[in-house]
Amino acid sequence: MKHTRYLDTSSKRTVLTSIVLLALFSWLAFWTYTQVSVRSTQSALSSQLDEQRLYRFDTALERINERVTQLEQQANSLFSTSRPSSRSAETGLTQLLRGSQDVVGAAYFSGWPVQQARLALFKDDNQTRPMSSAYTPVWLQHLPESFPEQASSGSVWWSPVHRHPQTQTRVITLVQPLVSENGQLSGLVTLDWEASAALALAQGVESTPGTLYWLTDSLGQRFSPAYPESDKAEQLMGKAAALTPMTVFLTGFEHLTLEDAEPASELFYAPTENGLRFSVAVPLADADAPLDALASQHLSYLLYLGAVIGLLTILGLWRLVPALHNLRASYTDKLTGLPNRVQLMRDLEKNSSVTLVLLNLDRFREVNSLFGDDCGDLILKEVSLRLESFLSGTDHSRARLYRVGGDEFAVSLPRRRPVIVEQQLEEMLACVRRSPVVWQNHEIGLSATIGAVVPWLETPQEHSLYIHAREALREARIRGLHCRVYDGSESLEQEFEHNQKWAGKLRDALDTEGLVAWYQPILNNTTGRIDKYECLVRMVDHKDGEVIGPGNFLGVAGKLRLEGHITRVMVEKCFTRFADTGTQFSINLSYSDLLQEELKAFILQRLDETGVGRQVIFELLETANIENYEQVRAFVQEVKKRGCRIAIDDFGTGYSNFEHLLQLQVDFIKIDGSLIRNLDKDPNSRRVARGIVGLARSMKIETVAEYVHSPAVQMEVLRLGISFSQGELIGMPSPELRVEIPSELTRLSYSGRNMARSMLKV
Repeated sequence: MKHTRYLDTSSKRTVLTSIVLLALFSWLAFWTYTQVSVRSTQSALSSQLDEQRLYRFDTALERINERVTQLEQQANSLFSTSRPSSRSAETGLTQLLRGSQDVVGAAYFSGWPVQQARLALFKDDNQTRPMSSAYTPVWLQHLPESFPEQASSGSVWWSPVHRHPQTQTRVITLVQPLVSENGQLSGLVTLDWEASAALALAQGVESTPGTLYWLTDSLGQRFSPAYPESDKAEQLMGKAAALTPMTVFLTGFEHLTLEDAEPASELFYAPTENGLRFSVAVPLADADAPLDALASQHLSYLLYLGAVIGLLTILGLWRLVPALHNLRASYTDKLTGLPNRVQLMRDLEKNSSVTLVLLNLDRFREVNSLFGDDCGDLILKEVSLRLESFLSGTDHSRARLYRVGGDEFAVSLPRRRPVIVEQQLEEMLACVRRSPVVWQNHEIGLSATIGAVVPWLETPQEHSLYIHAREALREARIRGLHCRVYDGSESLEQEFEHNQKWAGKLRDALDTEGLVAWYQPILNNTTGRIDKYECLVRMVDHKDGEVIGPGNFLGVAGKLRLEGHITRVMVEKCFTRFADTGTQFSINLSYSDLLQEELKAFILQRLDETGVGRQVIFELLETANIENYEQVRAFVQEVKKRGCRIAIDDFGTGYSNFEHLLQLQVDFIKIDGSLIRNLDKDPNSRRVARGIVGLARSMKIETVAEYVHSPAVQMEVLRLGISFSQGELIGMPSPELRVEIPSELTRLSYSGRNMARSMLKV
């Protein structure tokens, strides 16, 4: 009993200690979270307050500049001539003073140089009165010597702040030159703008109670609103003046921190359009006040909610064990119950000397889209059961199955020779294919593509092993193989180096205009003449002048998404080459080209600028998997409005050709060379070609035979009634346009054959 009681007490102490430690940990975790949250919120709030201060500053500065611009426009439009009469001058100045509350004086000076005003008016109690005829302006002494030269270009000048001689109001004078028709300075118009009006426009810039703002002229004179603690304000303004450059040296908005000022402040300043410097000082203590309040509020939350967290931790302790079970579930696929990709990476980290197999189901996405997610889930469960059954044999005792993605499974096998692994993959593939899955009376056949990697002498790290397996799977799909085993004997890096090499060459060609257009002639079988050309891209190596075919770089261009750049180059070069010639030419477009809005806009723009629309034929790849016909059809309609025509290239090689014909208003079908090259020897090729020609005729679509390489093939083309021929017999691509053709080639056309029959009849 004593022993039992001791065990009970010990267990209770252990539980209590665990609860206390967990509560303490929870409080510490909450404290850490609170600190991070406070700092994050403070940072966001600080950014928001900074943006608010900058917005207020920019708004006030914009109001001042707008008023300056208005005054300059009023002064510029005051007189219609450079030498107004006294009456018109008085009328114009009087109207301006009455219409502008913040302008207290105006004057007209005739001739140059000026000494006294010919007419000077000022405003007193909203009444316009003339000043003494002997009025000599104070600002005249500050007028720059270069003013006459600047005045000829219509430039105005703003004076420093000075006292108006009649009203003693602080004003800034706008000096507007009057220039004669021959460009000579013939007089001046001046407006005296109240300095207090400029300050009034800056009202609202205060983002905190302690914010100061003021204006400084080119002589360093400051003017600001009246502040309660004027001495402190003057000291701060003086400190700011000592640290900021003169107004003439300012180029735009700047700010700095006045740490030694009392109080320490953030200073913002910028030049105005009339040569003043607008400055705003925000005390750092005022700026940080909302942040300090936020920190204090969060501290209160920490104290109260910390206690609540402690209580909730005690109540939630009993859920600790289920949480551990949930943690284990994070390494398991919910649908199949298999270990997931995370678990695979953990296992490979522990042991990377295994054979890794990746199995990807074929056409799973199409099946899932057609029959729904429930059908897809059933297929995945069935495949996992088949693979588990396959791996349960004695030969695979150390194998482990994973589901690593949507339709992808992984298998880790003991390290074996590649030949044995290939046999295992074939058996695994047969297991997956052994019988179809039945879904709602539909039999769905299963197939897969497999990639595997066998570790070699220098065993790669776990991620490298997985990457090599994926590369093997990708290569199997590209080559049309059911399975591919990579054992290190062939370097996958060679393909990477190849891609890097041609990527560099392609970028250099795009930068140095190394891409050129070559032209392959197309024979009109009716007339026996060349009346069309297909434009094909070539790369010129500037180092040795070598001309490089597209097979070396178009694949890399697709991976780098540079096809659009190549198409842009071809459009520009070919539109320019064929402009004003009347000759028809075709340019290849891929589906990816038609997804680029900027490229489509460029093509339409160049069609409008060059006017070659009726000459252009756009060739769309028949093998392209067009997912959005509306987008493509919209482009087709736009180019057809401009007279362009549409051709389907490589017809007969893809699976969506008839849909292309129905959707895209096709004008030409280019029958693929795989059907044409053996037309004189292969009856099946002739049957397929005859069917395509018949289909085209029924839809009133013209046909083009590609890869016409011999007279025998050309004769079969004519027998089938194909409209045009293209290939080695007609002419290979070249940088120049081939116009004339041999007479024997002309005879191999409908026109030549008709001519021969006429001669025989005679």
